[in-house]
Amino acid sequence: MNDWNALRKHYRALTKAIEATPKNEWATDAYAFEGLVRMTPIEQWLWHDIRAVDAVLYPQFPILGFFVDFANPRAKVAIECDGAAYHDESKDAARDAKLTNAGWVVYRISGSDCRDGVGLDSGENSKARNFIKQIAMNHKLLRA
Repeated sequence: MNDWNALRKHYRALTKAIEATPKNEWATDAYAFEGLVRMTPIEQWLWHDIRAVDAVLYPQFPILGFFVDFANPRAKVAIECDGAAYHDESKDAARDAKLTNAGWVVYRISGSDCRDGVGLDSGENSKARNFIKQIAMNHKLLRA
């Protein structure tokens, strides 16, 4: 289980660096989160695709009192990836509305789409990889 207070503290310490760094560059080592963030299998699959595409998205990012699965605070882009067991349409809609009202763009991808292509040598055509690549291109989040 994640230590949510430690994550908040970690991101508070990075806030100035994130704000001073272009949205398509990391303010910290992209792997600095290992050991600090525990991801579900669905999040791990999507993180793999995020890293393969070389998009800048921070895992378990705190926004408005809750955590989004992945976010780029400079671009105000959030991505949620939940399995059917954790999907609550009314709760998700309320969170999305709060984020949208604060100027964020929220994307959602299903757990089954995150799993698409897992274990294959090339994930280039997977739904999740294409999803991330399109978001990263639209918001200019691909590393320079």
